[in-house]
Amino acid sequence: MPELPPVSLPTPSIPYPSKINPFEAVAAERTIAWARQLRLIADETAASRFAGESYSRLVARLYPEASVPVLTLAADLNSWFHVYDDQFELADVGSNPDLARRMADKFRAVLNGEPLPATAGPILHGLADIRDRMLLHAGAQWWNRFATHLQDCFETAQWEVDNRTRGEVPDPDSYVEHKLNIAYVPPSFDLIELAEQFEVPDDIRASAVYRTLVHEAGHVVVCTNDLIGLRRELLQGEFHNLVIVYWKALDCPLQVAVEMVNQKISERIRIFEAAKADLQHTFDELGTDQNRRHGTLRCVTGLENWMRGYLDWAKETRRFADPVLRGQITGFQRELAD
Repeated sequence: MPELPPVSLPTPSIPYPSKINPFEAVAAERTIAWARQLRLIADETAASRFAGESYSRLVARLYPEASVPVLTLAADLNSWFHVYDDQFELADVGSNPDLARRMADKFRAVLNGEPLPATAGPILHGLADIRDRMLLHAGAQWWNRFATHLQDCFETAQWEVDNRTRGEVPDPDSYVEHKLNIAYVPPSFDLIELAEQFEVPDDIRASAVYRTLVHEAGHVVVCTNDLIGLRRELLQGEFHNLVIVYWKALDCPLQVAVEMVNQKISERIRIFEAAKADLQHTFDELGTDQNRRHGTLRCVTGLENWMRGYLDWAKETRRFADPVLRGQITGFQRELAD
């Protein structure tokens, strides 16, 4: 195991209340059963790790008002995200551009409703199951937006693989441009509307103020992830982390890069709060009625839940405390065969 540089990791200051969905235990039981049924959990070691990483608790913090069906669906999706993410970071797909491209193409076919190929295994069956269940809860416009965001994430994973293959640490601007998709933030934020049973009206969604709210909240989440997950990614030899990107680009002490990212979190929260204060002016300019104002504000609260909830989960989960190294997970590349 590599020796890590000495570093102290601060706890980001995120000024929103901690919340948790009362149906967390129900979601946990159902999600573990779902992952076992699909064979996303390959053995008892993987089962123990899956339970310790606690994706049901993650979504219970992210979507504290969600109903049981939506909470369970969110837990299954986040479980699937993390299994899929580990394929890119720790299995053969993560260093093989051809395998990564095949995976992205097969995922796109699933999202477009095409039948599963005979070679489909746990990853593809899991995505197809999530697709079918989401279509029971969501309208066509929401699904198309969610599916587009998810496909963008798959394409960004290809960018990560290309970087790893070349051993090329991205520059800070390029990393920040891609990070929201690396972390699957846009489709995850779409679930706020599913949980709230409210779609933000198109004119509000397109406004500069609302786009700022979504953008800044997303980057608070990913900066938090990069701080809490720093030791894990250093151990894994992973460099898609803003702290590491700053460290390499600026040739500064690692602790300085840590403090820079922590400061970014505070700066982005200030921008978020300023945009939230401006939202009423946008409502007035657009002539938004009270019901739509109320629904939109619930979704803004959903962004706050995400920022605080992700931090709370990151401090509780074993995902960052007990890092898995390359070669220690099951690879699902067999289902990529043509």
